[in-house]
Amino acid sequence: MLSALVGSRICHDLASPLGAIANGLELLSLSGTDMSAEMNLVQDSLRGAMATLDLSRLAFGRAEPGDMLDAQDLHGTLAVYYASRPRMTLDWQVTGPLSRLHAQIIVLLCLGVERALPRGGQLCAVRAHARIEVSALADTLTPDMALWDGVKSGTALPAPDPRTAQFNMLHYCLAMQGLTLDHTLTDGAFTVAV
Repeated sequence: MLSALVGSRICHDLASPLGAIANGLELLSLSGTDMSAEMNLVQDSLRGAMATLDLSRLAFGRAEPGDMLDAQDLHGTLAVYYASRPRMTLDWQVTGPLSRLHAQIIVLLCLGVERALPRGGQLCAVRAHARIEVSALADTLTPDMALWDGVKSGTALPAPDPRTAQFNMLHYCLAMQGLTLDHTLTDGAFTVAV
């Protein structure tokens, strides 16, 4: 898929300058220079940008069928990403090895489900047997059911949009794996299962 190759290329090209900034900050800290509030802000922003880049690489980059990823490594990437979003918490209950393709689906599920949390809340990812469930837990939930129904059926997805690209990519990944999606909305919880 061309979009996955483009995503991989963009992430690859951004990794070098972000890495150079990180190295520069590390050299400054090793030189004995006190880290000012401004430098701490730069460091925090860099940490958030690198987490976003890592997550984008997993979500929108090319996933080869034989590639594997440990669930704890994926948890680390997601934890850093959500740490830069103070109103969001992540409950991670996924263990063991994952194919890179399944890791991509989990990330896309998280990115889609988080949109149901306009005021923040908790994301919960659970692996039970062969099923993955990602839930949004909060008092206020606003999932875009038309998008989720579109992913489920594959017939009603709107034209690709940068804000909702994860839904189009998720539909593509599920179709490539022959997987189906279910979703439920109850009081305080929106759950998507694959």
